[in-house]
Amino acid sequence: MQKIIIFNSLILILIFLIFYFYSKKNSDNDFTYPFSKEEYYIEDNLERYLKYYEQNQKKSFSDIVREINCNLDYQFYNGVERSNPLDKILILVNKHYTLDKDFEGFDLVKVDDKYAYYDKEYYMNQEAYEKFVKMWQDANLAGCDFGIYSAYRSYERQVFLYNNYVTVDGAEKADTYSARAGSSEHQTGLAIDLKSRTKKTDYFETTEEYDWLLKNSYKYGFILRYKEDKEYLTGYQFEPWHYRYCGVDCATYIYENDITYEEYYEYFIKNK
Repeated sequence: MQKIIIFNSLILILIFLIFYFYSKKNSDNDFTYPFSKEEYYIEDNLERYLKYYEQNQKKSFSDIVREINCNLDYQFYNGVERSNPLDKILILVNKHYTLDKDFEGFDLVKVDDKYAYYDKEYYMNQEAYEKFVKMWQDANLAGCDFGIYSAYRSYERQVFLYNNYVTVDGAEKADTYSARAGSSEHQTGLAIDLKSRTKKTDYFETTEEYDWLLKNSYKYGFILRYKEDKEYLTGYQFEPWHYRYCGVDCATYIYENDITYEEYYEYFIKNK
């Protein structure tokens, strides 16, 4: 009789364990499934999606995928890894991906003085510069005129600029509009800052040049890098003057799908 009781108990325990693991497996799948249906789902990020969801259950699955793909589960400048120079014009440089101190840009060429806003020498990546010239010429035909007032900047130059901003505004505020050295796209030679020549203003977004670039820059491989509604993803305030070259295919996709370069890079470049 005792053996029968023990046997039955073991059977019950076995049934319980089977039920428990089956339920747990289905429960995990219940959470995995909605993430996997999201457009920019990255399988390697699943554990991070799930952990982030536990802490942010009011967010949509789409928002969680977007934010994790932009590394928002890490604090800015923490969890940093090196930018990959092999990505060339598709390199990502931001508050999570940084450049070495001795990195001096890709294939730099001098910008012709006619495109410079101030009487200074500027340098850009050669491919980006060639596309910029074509963009400038077409914009000029449309009645627009803009000049470059910042292009390639060395690591040392960025140290100087950032430290000055910190002195004026403090580190917390400076971090919203200036990159720390090694985290600036300008160090690649792929980024430019622009000013209008038809309207003297510090508010570039009020100019016809900004309107034209917003509608057309992607056709030449440039993106508005720090958009007004994407600050929480990029880590920077809206910069209507800051354009980044990433090639026509990349820029067109970003324009048509209204995503950040962070999202594009993680899904199409790093995840390939």
